[in-house]
Amino acid sequence: MDTQDAPDSLNYPQDRPKEPWVMPREYEIGGVRWLSHASQKMARALHPLLAQVTREELAEAPPPLADGASLPAEASSLYRSMAVQHVWTVSIEDVAAFNMDQFLTDLYGLADSMGGQLVRGMLEHVSAVTEEYGNTVDVTGRDFADAFADALETIDISFDEEGRPNLSIVMHPDQAEKLRENPPTPEQEARIDAILSRRKEKWLASRRRRDLP
Repeated sequence: MDTQDAPDSLNYPQDRPKEPWVMPREYEIGGVRWLSHASQKMARALHPLLAQVTREELAEAPPPLADGASLPAEASSLYRSMAVQHVWTVSIEDVAAFNMDQFLTDLYGLADSMGGQLVRGMLEHVSAVTEEYGNTVDVTGRDFADAFADALETIDISFDEEGRPNLSIVMHPDQAEKLRENPPTPEQEARIDAILSRRKEKWLASRRRRDLP
């Protein structure tokens, strides 16, 4: 199209380079893929608990459930949907100026927000499932170490190649501070070690049975 015949709204100032009307599709795909991978890796770096969870990619995921909707009959009773969202407002001035510092700051905010929401959603999922199946230990008014020992008696525990239990403890910062101020007694530590030793022997025995022809 001859720019002399174009409407005034499409004319560019003489000192401004003409901008492309379209962006190649491969640029868009590459940009979206890079942003997705970068935000995911940063989220896992910012939230260590999230980094411990393995990821599986699905070719097709079930549609999100509406509030109050029941699960389909074929769905696992352990299935939970999770809503995650983040608002990213972009300034046209920052885009025009290629303000990379602002872009990286916004990317950090995206990763931190999404990662935090995923961690909260996972913990809420774990709480809901354990409550539903009765796998909870009431610690109200009890010493944490005693309650922790009771929990070790009930949960499934696996061990790594060096014999260390694959366990992660997530607690509120206030509870962590209380635990630092009131650490387990030698008797409590001995009980916890004895439980883990017994559970390890049981776990090793189960693996040996699976190896039998």
